[in-house]
Amino acid sequence: MIDYNLHTHSRYCGHGEGNPSDYAESALRSGLKVLGFTEHLPFPDDRLSASRMAYAMKDRFTSDVAKVREEYSKKGLEVLLGWECDYFDDMEHYYEELRQETDYLIFGTHYTLIDGSYRSIFTRPLAKSDLALYADSTIKGMRSGFFTYLAHPDVFFIGYEKFDDEAKAVSKAIIDAAKDLGMILEANGNGLIRPSKYDRPSYPMREFWDMAVDKGIRTVPATDAHKPENTSRSLPMLEGFFSSYPGFRFLKVDEVLGRR
Repeated sequence: MIDYNLHTHSRYCGHGEGNPSDYAESALRSGLKVLGFTEHLPFPDDRLSASRMAYAMKDRFTSDVAKVREEYSKKGLEVLLGWECDYFDDMEHYYEELRQETDYLIFGTHYTLIDGSYRSIFTRPLAKSDLALYADSTIKGMRSGFFTYLAHPDVFFIGYEKFDDEAKAVSKAIIDAAKDLGMILEANGNGLIRPSKYDRPSYPMREFWDMAVDKGIRTVPATDAHKPENTSRSLPMLEGFFSSYPGFRFLKVDEVLGRR
């Protein structure tokens, strides 16, 4: 049984619901031992602010999580503070600062730069040319060395239907980079419960994970919850999804975080 979740949102992101304490309570009821909050990282210049909290709210959020950490540690739940970050090379000083004041950082590509503007991969169909942009920006962030793991590496399938030659090439590039870098990839359960445009889950994408498991990629499960009731809901679904791979196991939380 998976007893932790390191990818959790709340009302602070602007497209989530509930306070951090609501997620902690849900985690405690479902038997989780560790809960990590990873709101979408706000930037000092408020770039991408349409899909995340304003930078001015950052301290309020971290203070709220600190209070929840203190309260729920007495109840047997370890609460951690992280951030889910998009990668920008002009923000490396910021990521470095954050690593000193948080428990961990995770990295996820949510936008691609097209014609000088950042466009969300969640809100539009992706052309084949978009896949290469996604792969390039994702691998660049992976190589930066700031992040504990890569969130939803196969999330581009939310807007790209087929596992064709282009999708296979992009998947291979990301998986090969993870193998070379020793980077953990996240199996994201949110795609198993959110609506899909296709006759399959939005993600995880079976063909992507066939390749990743075959490569022996280290894997962390996560719910990417945006509602308190989803704090642990998709964890049994992820266990079912990966049960078809002989010998596969998810990392334990201490392995993910490099703790002994």
